[in-house]
Amino acid sequence: MSQFSDYIQRYPIIAIKTGTETEDMGEQEIALLQKIFHNLLPVYVKIGGPEARNDMRICQRIGVAGISAPMIESEYAFKNFITSLKNVVSPIYYKNIRKAINLETITGYRNLLEILDNAFTSELDQITAARSDLSSSMNLNPDDKEVTRITRNIVSLAKSKNIKTGVGGTITKMNFDMIREEIQPDFINSRHIMVDVSKMGKISGEEMAESMLSMEMELYEIFAKAFPEKAFYYKNRIETNRERIGERKILYFLR
Repeated sequence: MSQFSDYIQRYPIIAIKTGTETEDMGEQEIALLQKIFHNLLPVYVKIGGPEARNDMRICQRIGVAGISAPMIESEYAFKNFITSLKNVVSPIYYKNIRKAINLETITGYRNLLEILDNAFTSELDQITAARSDLSSSMNLNPDDKEVTRITRNIVSLAKSKNIKTGVGGTITKMNFDMIREEIQPDFINSRHIMVDVSKMGKISGEEMAESMLSMEMELYEIFAKAFPEKAFYYKNRIETNRERIGERKILYFLR
């Protein structure tokens, strides 16, 4: 039985997510992630750009269940993502995968109505508001009230088109409930974990956030051993998660 089975059984974790861009995972790492969660959870991958064709081929080769395009700032970028995906992967794979886009900048938000008015919107499964990059583009912090207002608007507009919504970016024990209650997305994402907030029941935001971040820390331990050339990176990710949980910092050294 997988060491992650307890998390999956106890909490409404519905998918594992990663990417070739911010998450910095290559083909071997994504393949290992797919192997770890085979028959447990679907794996979704955020590719390097709307037209990242090599990443699309890698996703099909590994057999991940979803592909997300980052930095969608215009109707043109969204159209290029969908048309590129259709041209690169097989029709069967295209039909079966979950297709999503990330809204990560204030420019993308300002163009959201045009993006949603695109003919390809009917083929889109999810829009994710990425608070960290969005707030950076506004020179604000992720929990700023204006960032929260704009994120809430993104979620509301997407829902009006019957598109599922996610919110991610700097998820901590302290802000999980704020995101759930004020922004009201369908899903909340940490860097690698996707949670269905409608199925949380009596689980508190603090408990859910800590579980997500703890599960990621266990993943990072596995990847630090499997890919020693990136051990320092993964150990630093563990430290970041410890801070977000509220635990004491631990300094890691390569041996």
